[in-house]
Amino acid sequence: MSIAVRRLIHPISETVLALAVSDEQLPFVGAVSSIIQSSLGNPKESQWVIYSGETPAGFFLLDEAYQVTLGTKLENATGLRAFFIDSRFQGRGIAKMCLKLLVKEFNVWLGTEHNDLYLTVNRKNKAAYQLYLAVGFIDTKELYLGGQAGPQHIMCFKSKTTDEIGL
Repeated sequence: MSIAVRRLIHPISETVLALAVSDEQLPFVGAVSSIIQSSLGNPKESQWVIYSGETPAGFFLLDEAYQVTLGTKLENATGLRAFFIDSRFQGRGIAKMCLKLLVKEFNVWLGTEHNDLYLTVNRKNKAAYQLYLAVGFIDTKELYLGGQAGPQHIMCFKSKTTDEIGL
C-alpha cells in the first residue's frame, strides 16, 4: 500500500469533505469541514490531505505558530493539529506510515529548518497516544488544558532525531 501527503487543493473535492471519523472519535478531532473553515485565512496554518493510492484517507493541519496556539513558550515549534484517518481507512497502518513520513519531511514541506513537531492528544485517547510514542514522539509531561474534550498531553518530536530512530 502506498500513501502520499499533499497540500489541500481548492476548490475542495467532495471526497475530501467526506472524510470523517467515528462518532466516538469526533470529540477528539471534529468535522473536516469545520477544521478547514477555521484554518482558512490563517497564513501560519497549512492544510494537508493523506492519500491511500489516489483516494483521500485522512487529513491534518501544520501550524507554524503553535506556541501562540497553545499559549506556551515553545521555540522552533510546528504543531500537528487535527490529525485523523477516515474511519473507512483505519486499521490499515496508514496513520503510522503517515506519521513516519511526516516527521521525516515536514520541515521540507514547510521550507523550515530544524523545527520540532508538537501535538496534543487527549488523555482519554489511549490508542493515539500509543501511536505517537511508537513513531518517536515524547510526552513532555505537560498538559494542555484548553481542549474542548478535556486535558491533553503535549508531545514533541525533535526533528534532529529522525536518523536516530531509523527514518
